[in-house]
Amino acid sequence: MILPVASVVTQKSLSEFLLLKMSLEQYHDVQWYLSTDKHAANALKDFSNVKLQVLVKTDDCSHGTNDPVKNRLFLELVMTKFDAMKSGISENGRCLFIDSDIFFTNSIDDRVLSLLNDERVDAVLSPHMTNNLCLETQVGHFNVGFFGMRNTEYLKLHEAMSWRHKEFGMYYEQQPLQFSSYNFLTVNLPINYNIGWWRFNEPQTHRRLDFLTVKDDKVHFNGLPAVCFHVHALKKLDYDNYGKFLMDKVLDLMKHCKNEKYDLLINFIESQK
Repeated sequence: MILPVASVVTQKSLSEFLLLKMSLEQYHDVQWYLSTDKHAANALKDFSNVKLQVLVKTDDCSHGTNDPVKNRLFLELVMTKFDAMKSGISENGRCLFIDSDIFFTNSIDDRVLSLLNDERVDAVLSPHMTNNLCLETQVGHFNVGFFGMRNTEYLKLHEAMSWRHKEFGMYYEQQPLQFSSYNFLTVNLPINYNIGWWRFNEPQTHRRLDFLTVKDDKVHFNGLPAVCFHVHALKKLDYDNYGKFLMDKVLDLMKHCKNEKYDLLINFIESQK
């Protein structure tokens, strides 16, 4: 079964996207729908399973600084995800969006794939699970870097609300994913998906690092196969890499596994540094 996946790729995020691509294709047959800049498009144009839209004008932008110009350019960049998602849904009836700074250490399980294909389900979403409701009130309950969608009306509402996020006092296109969901039937992914640094950095969540373990030469989290991690592995940032501790932990666990898939990822990461 073909897994349609959308993402946004630029010169700065290209190496991380290649890590995502390599890792996910170890487990699934993927058709990619990408919004890119010219540099990334040139680097990816020869892949037979990649469909490109060159929509990004610049990647000299950021959401991790207080520079209003870079913040606006960041919004313009991330909003091109909707074009990629529309293409994926148009051709397949559903599409996953996956940020380029995610990599996979296990396969997406059949239950989740079944939900993505279920016409009764409008979207599959990934809660932040920070255990900090005050923070999530500011940035959104769901993470906008990993979600699956079927319902184009939901996607349109999410896009429209995102363009007006400042007017509504919302955080970029992330908080609108939550507020636009209220009229739709959605399913939440469990904690072993989209494992981001934000699930470990609160005083009450530090001990979750102890739940990252190795079983049968695969990384597990909370007793379940750790499907994917959301952390910068290679991109040079203009702000502190808050997830470095998680990347270091996962790499160490992977190195203790007799797992050829992990070996390929580790070698790629080391070759890009």
